[in-house]
Amino acid sequence: MEFRCWMGVTIEGKSYIIAEKIRYKEKTSDDVWTEYGLVTRESNDRKWLTVADGGLSCSLSAPAGKKIPQGYRLRDKGTEVVTAVWGDTDAAVGDEAAYEQYETADGKFTFFIENWSGKKSASMGRKIAAADIAPEAPPPAERLRAVARAKRARMLSGIRVGMIAVLIYVGVTSIFFGTLGDGDFSARDWHDFRSIINLPYAMHERLSDAPYYTEQREEDGARVYTAQIDPATAALDLVEGMDGRVEDAYEEIGDAAHPLIIRTQTETARITSAADGTTHIILTETTPDLTPAAEKLERGYVLMRYAELVRTGDQRGRAGVVLQESPRADTPSAAPADRPASATEAANHTAAPAPTTPTGEETPRQMRHLAH
Repeated sequence: MEFRCWMGVTIEGKSYIIAEKIRYKEKTSDDVWTEYGLVTRESNDRKWLTVADGGLSCSLSAPAGKKIPQGYRLRDKGTEVVTAVWGDTDAAVGDEAAYEQYETADGKFTFFIENWSGKKSASMGRKIAAADIAPEAPPPAERLRAVARAKRARMLSGIRVGMIAVLIYVGVTSIFFGTLGDGDFSARDWHDFRSIINLPYAMHERLSDAPYYTEQREEDGARVYTAQIDPATAALDLVEGMDGRVEDAYEEIGDAAHPLIIRTQTETARITSAADGTTHIILTETTPDLTPAAEKLERGYVLMRYAELVRTGDQRGRAGVVLQESPRADTPSAAPADRPASATEAANHTAAPAPTTPTGEETPRQMRHLAH
């Protein structure tokens, strides 16, 4: 009996999503077991499914107080070693914890205490039949919401720790370098520091910070934004907002909509032109790019080259990439225009993009996309 992270599972008819998976081994024997951290569609509160003996022994438990309940007797104790981890977990391979396992006389109910380097935790649960556990494929939107909820919870936890580091960093910076007084502590400095403490600046933050983006209602669990700037300008702005720190950035040349795609470790933005003259941005969780290598070669990677310019501090800025106008909407058979945008239009990388005003329906909107 084996399950993957972020897949659905039903236990006695109730649906859960697996947010984390930890595999253990008893330090002094060959006993192994797997714990699955479960969340529901409504809450990130964890329950634990423990599977041992190849599925012959299963239990479902939840966090509990550390006092041993009356009527429970010690059944086993030892030291557990983490041998593998997946998903949203604080555990790491090689971690060890002393444990004590208690049961009622009939063996139906369990109580478990762990001691992780002096930090104790406890859970109480009951034995369940393997036949009452079944895989379930949750809708993609629900899975995305569960992933996002887990990441938000982890970020909030990290922020509490990171704030202390922030105060120390700002204090040291202001004392030794005078950056606060001289006004030299830039947004990029702040982003660099956030990366150091493993809280990198995210695209959804940029989309919330900039005044020319407006968040709309979610679509199938994805965040949706509109922008009063053209798609190319929005893409360049996002790359700049991320300081060029993106995993991939390209234009899907073979797609009729010519979407611009920006991928970071955690988020993927899909940027297209909307029928009403605005720009449509869909933000989702990043998943592995399984596109065949031959199809990847058909993409336009000017945007990725621009990301490298931003990341390395190249002073050419937007003048280092080429923008071209897309064909008119009323001439679908026309070849793409090869007239590049003026240097003035392309190089304005220091100022925020200016909103554009849609023209009337009788005049097709001239949108720009990145050339390849």
